[in-house]
Amino acid sequence: MLSTSGGGKLRAAVTTVLLLLCAVASVSVVTLVVVTTAPDGVRDLRAYQAAGRCPAAPSAPAECRWTQEFTVSGVHLSRGRNDSFRVLLTGPDGTRWRTSYSSGGPLLYGIGEGDRVTGTIWRGLLTEIASGEVSQKTLDAPADMRARVLVLALIVIPPGLLLTAACVWRLCRLRAAPTPGMVATGGLAAGLLIGTLFCLLLLGDHAENPWWLAGVWAPMTALLTIVARVYVNQKHAAATAPG
Repeated sequence: MLSTSGGGKLRAAVTTVLLLLCAVASVSVVTLVVVTTAPDGVRDLRAYQAAGRCPAAPSAPAECRWTQEFTVSGVHLSRGRNDSFRVLLTGPDGTRWRTSYSSGGPLLYGIGEGDRVTGTIWRGLLTEIASGEVSQKTLDAPADMRARVLVLALIVIPPGLLLTAACVWRLCRLRAAPTPGMVATGGLAAGLLIGTLFCLLLLGDHAENPWWLAGVWAPMTALLTIVARVYVNQKHAAATAPG
């Protein structure tokens, strides 16, 4: 929080209002996404899982699943800042399929140009490839969108609500200096956001599972809350200490 002396009051008010608008907008947008996506978020995934095998190669996008052999024509694996995992596949009829993946494992790191893989086609999309007992889904494969939006909500909504509370609190007491409670609430909001993102990195492939994420997020949140409470108590004790 900025100083409230002179022009600092105006700067504090402007900064707080901007933070408040960002927090409210973020929470509102994510809440809307959850409400509109979660109810039908597993529809495509369930349809894919329930789809039977096509009796013959479909000539148009179909609800059944068709598998066929592909030859790997090229593999692009980038493990830099902007990870990119792509594989070019060639079908028996010479048709080329450009496929993308979220990571290089478990299959991509083990294949190379000229290798043969089995691809699954559903609704005209190549959804996964397999080699032996190992398979990997492409980015075109249907996903559990309900789980994804719930993870998004866990990332954005708790910090957003805390930041909203801290900003409203600050605006109501703009003439006075920020209280330890205000600072602790704002710090807890930032800590939750950063900590949740760290949890996602820590969990890796399990990050899209809300239960796995909640299992790591809950103790982290409890620890950050304790730290914020200790901070407030220390500030209060220092302010009320004699002398």
